[in-house]
Amino acid sequence: MSEEIQPLSKKRRLSDSSADTEPEKTKLPRKEAKMQRAIASFALHPLSKYRRACPTYKEPHELLSFSYDNTRSIQMDDRELKYYYKPCISPPPSLFTGFSEQVRRDHTINEHIDGLTTALSHLHARSLKVEADFVMYRGMLTRIFVTPFSLREAWSMNATRIGKTVFIEDNVTEDKLAERLGSSETHRRMMYSGYKFEALSVIDAPPESLTPEQLQSKLSERLNTIVDTNSEYCSVFRTKLGSHSIISGAEVDCTDRSKPAEFPNRFYRELKTSRILDSEKAHMSFNRFKLLKFWAQSFIAGIPVVTVGFRDDEGRLVQVRDFKTREMPRMVRDKPRMWEANRALTPSTGLSLILALPMYSCIAWANVRHF
Repeated sequence: MSEEIQPLSKKRRLSDSSADTEPEKTKLPRKEAKMQRAIASFALHPLSKYRRACPTYKEPHELLSFSYDNTRSIQMDDRELKYYYKPCISPPPSLFTGFSEQVRRDHTINEHIDGLTTALSHLHARSLKVEADFVMYRGMLTRIFVTPFSLREAWSMNATRIGKTVFIEDNVTEDKLAERLGSSETHRRMMYSGYKFEALSVIDAPPESLTPEQLQSKLSERLNTIVDTNSEYCSVFRTKLGSHSIISGAEVDCTDRSKPAEFPNRFYRELKTSRILDSEKAHMSFNRFKLLKFWAQSFIAGIPVVTVGFRDDEGRLVQVRDFKTREMPRMVRDKPRMWEANRALTPSTGLSLILALPMYSCIAWANVRHF
């Protein structure tokens, strides 16, 4: 951040990079670096200003997909695509089982947006046109969408303009890295429970393609699956928010059926976990915070269903419930202190500010910080 300009309360500031956020091997000429200061900002409050007509969000169209294998290598295929089959909760399985045997991805390695750029290079090699105003993972869009209702959650992003396209990635700070690694044993167990729920909810082949004996065999095998967080299936899609074209990528937990050639996202499914809702306060917190993120993540990628596994304090999976993405905003409509889908979309037009930044070369960087 610029040393000459102090953070603005409840404002997001767009500023060019300082030494601590500039990527390695990226050096601007001294004259240009000196020119770069905080250039644009916009106030988040009052929220009433977001009641105006929200921009149109076009249904995502998948361009291609790829996988990270168990060595965290990128493979341009669907080998890590999983298929949903509802987990059995009688008796309730423990989502903490296998915690000590898990294989954890090394989060100290910053992958930037290498997966996305590799996918785009693959498309270019096939002579396919893949231009857009912005390229970023879904997580960055999600943060922008939910910001008016999550003011306590600070974030920072890096933006690089190459030609007419702005590439945006997470600025992985020490605090963010600590969050990914898990700050305590309890936190790491909670993180693991989400991966375990996924393992208990999927198989590696379309259920409709299996004989009853084959299906039963796979259902038995998944009970003892060792969780490996290196493996991942990603969908790369094109969409449009208002006048801004966007190419994004999202990890996809599973699909409901064999993957169709057109709009496979209509059959994708998100898998999430939450503590059981055993009080009015727990219901309110779930609807206000978790449901907001569930909706934003699924809406952005065009995923129609989120399946939530509810666990008790001992980690036992006691309930599995489906939430339809399009119905989530109705669940909180007209309730006090809740979010609104239209308001979440409106501040995303702040992307126009990033496009307006006078970046001085194809590798000029900017920070987007939320205060």
